[in-house]
Formats: sequence, C-alpha cells, structure tokens
Amino acid sequence: MLAWFGKQPTFHDAEIISLSLNRTGASELKIHGWIMTDDVDLNGYIVLDKHAVVTFRLEGVMDLQLDGFSGQNVIAGLVLRYAIDRGRSCYYAMPEDPRDIEIELIPCYGLDGFIRAKKVAISFNPGRPTGERA
Repeated sequence: MLAWFGKQPTFHDAEIISLSLNRTGASELKIHGWIMTDDVDLNGYIVLDKHAVVTFRLEGVMDLQLDGFSGQNVIAGLVLRYAIDRGRSCYYAMPEDPRDIEIELIPCYGLDGFIRAKKVAISFNPGRPTGERA
C-alpha cells in the first residue's frame, strides 16, 4: 500500500464505504482513499491521485465507540496505532494486551470514533469504488 500511495496515507477527506461488524469472525472497514496533489484542475479543485479502496480486516473486536453514521461518511483522517487506555477494560470480553490495535476515525462529516481489535490486516484495490464516476 505504501508503494501505491508513495507515502503514508492520512485518509484526509476519505470516505467510509462500508463497515461490517461481526460478533464472531472478522469485521471489515472499507475506505476510499487517495493522495492530494499540489495541482489544481480547471474548476479550481485540488487534483486527487492514486485512488484506492482500502480494507481493514479486524479480528477480535473488543471495544468500539462510533457516532454519526449518515448517507455520506467523510473522515478528516485515520490513525492506526497500538490501542490506548480509554478506561473501559472492565467491559472487554477478552483480556487487553499491549499489542491490541486501534483504528481511530477523526471526525469530519458522518461516522467517527474508534475500534479496538486483537488483529488488523490491511489490503487495498487500486482505483475508485465500483460505480463511482471519475
């Protein structure tokens, strides 16, 4: 993914395509991301390059706090890190571990929040989501 984007993506203004939460088995978060260039098109908009649909496959989801789901879900950014202590461990169905991973969706418009899981695998498909125009 880093080779495709050419740098670490921030997912600024990226759109959440889908979020599927499963009690057992894997859950998935799909995001349409890109790289913002320094170029501006004829209409004055920043040119976006390296479009991709990035899938975060989460195993062992043990905590989450999500808010604001709507017809369009744009995030200001995405933070992927080892999970931080949010003082909620008494609610976990599994023991916490320093290797737990957290995805934080920085709010812009629509869905935001965080998901804590035991494992996160990342895959991507270059290009725009199916059915989206250029």
